[in-house]
Amino acid sequence: MNRLQNKTALITGAAMGLGAGIAQRFAEEGARLMLTDINAVDGAATAERLNGSFVPHDVTDEAAWENAVAATLERFGQLDVLVNNAGIFSNAPIEETELSQWQQVMNVNLTGVFLGCKHGVRAMLRGNGGSIINLSSVTGLRGQRGGSAYSASKGGVRLLTKTVALENAQRSIRCNSIHPGIIRTPILDPIFAAAEDADALEQRLAASLPIGYLGDPAADIGNTAVFLASEESRYITGAELVVDGGMTIGLP
Repeated sequence: MNRLQNKTALITGAAMGLGAGIAQRFAEEGARLMLTDINAVDGAATAERLNGSFVPHDVTDEAAWENAVAATLERFGQLDVLVNNAGIFSNAPIEETELSQWQQVMNVNLTGVFLGCKHGVRAMLRGNGGSIINLSSVTGLRGQRGGSAYSASKGGVRLLTKTVALENAQRSIRCNSIHPGIIRTPILDPIFAAAEDADALEQRLAASLPIGYLGDPAADIGNTAVFLASEESRYITGAELVVDGGMTIGLP
């Protein structure tokens, strides 16, 4: 229960879903939390529930990044772990994807991670180094119908991660990416709400995975992030951890 004792973590997009699941596991392992999200109401509620701190944060705004990191350092005196989790999803064939839609996805999913790595590295160099964890996706490893913007952004996160890892390998800063598959988060709610039979749809999705069930934000992604944030992964940098129930290995 103390794998992250004395570590300070900044987690973006922590109001709900993957970010909240990661934050929950970090809190259970003793981390000091600075949670951020553009959704201030739910973000603040999650922080209060986990006894953490919260700051409103648009990850596409560099000044907002400077503020979030400064607030973390002022509150806790150090930054040991940065989780770049904030992201948005889009679904449209490429011929129907508007330039504004493409740019919005890139700004949040890729530029937001770039800014996080930039200011996270600066803060960690002031201390004793740290661990940067970037949330990519299985679609950052392969294509997805209707996912030109999303897949491209998540593929960019994958290679940005490796570059940050390479640049900082001898500066005590590690950087790795997590590639989730189908995780049961609120991002799926509109899909289930539009289905004639939500339970049947969930069963079909689960049956499409070799492991036979959908992932959980805390138990699956949160535990993976705890490992990457802890000293247990001290010799791992530039890696991509695929957490997808076997989704990318083939059909069940």
